[in-house]
Amino acid sequence: MIFGFNTDVRCGDIVYHVQSEAREAAQLLQSQVFVKGRCIGKQAISYARLAAAEGFSEDQVHAMLKEQHKNVVEEIRAGNADKLFRAEP
Repeated sequence: MIFGFNTDVRCGDIVYHVQSEAREAAQLLQSQVFVKGRCIGKQAISYARLAAAEGFSEDQVHAMLKEQHKNVVEEIRAGNADKLFRAEP
């Protein structure tokens, strides 16, 4: 099953569109942020190691994706969109 989340977030004069989805074939949780249709960054986290565990379920993937999406939306609302995708030193 393919599932995901889409949220528009206004911060100041900018509307950000956050799109998160589970990329099952690659076992990635991916969140992309768009402004005026242009992708300004993305975050992808592997869940491959967790998926190998006995009893791991699609419900867990959904819960993890929901949490990741919520975190990205909250960072944008807090005015931290420019810091979201910056590489750590």
